[in-house]
Amino acid sequence: MISTSRILLLITFSLFWGGLTFYTGFVVRISHDILIDPMVGGLITQRVTQWLQFAGVLTVVFMLWNTVLVGKVSRKYGFTLALCSLILICSLAGLMLVHAQLDAVIDANALEITNRDAFTIGHRRYNQLTTIEWISSLSYLIITTVAWRRIDRQPTVQENRKDT
Repeated sequence: MISTSRILLLITFSLFWGGLTFYTGFVVRISHDILIDPMVGGLITQRVTQWLQFAGVLTVVFMLWNTVLVGKVSRKYGFTLALCSLILICSLAGLMLVHAQLDAVIDANALEITNRDAFTIGHRRYNQLTTIEWISSLSYLIITTVAWRRIDRQPTVQENRKDT
């Protein structure tokens, strides 16, 4: 059961965090360099970020599963992973809220932003929440790796019985 949960966590985490990193690090910048109108790039990123948020929610499910399993063996690591998960959940919820606010000031048919000030503020918040999302996810991965190493080094119940 632990192996299955680890594999599922790593697969979903790789898709989510890897996608988020690649998207924010390369795709956004390249789209702004190549596309003449930043609004067109924004319409593309608007759809991509919806998929990234979906991947984030799916990843959180496996993160919470892992957190429970780790917490059964180590309260310290379980608590720390729960805290990282909570931060990620809050950032995802914030991203979804801000995404809806940004959508409300974009007229996709006319390819224009209807309220530039609201868009600028919302976009700044979106970037800040994405940074929190990225850091909390990376922290979760590092702590999980350390926790797994420590847990895997502990003797199993069968090994303890052999020693007695």
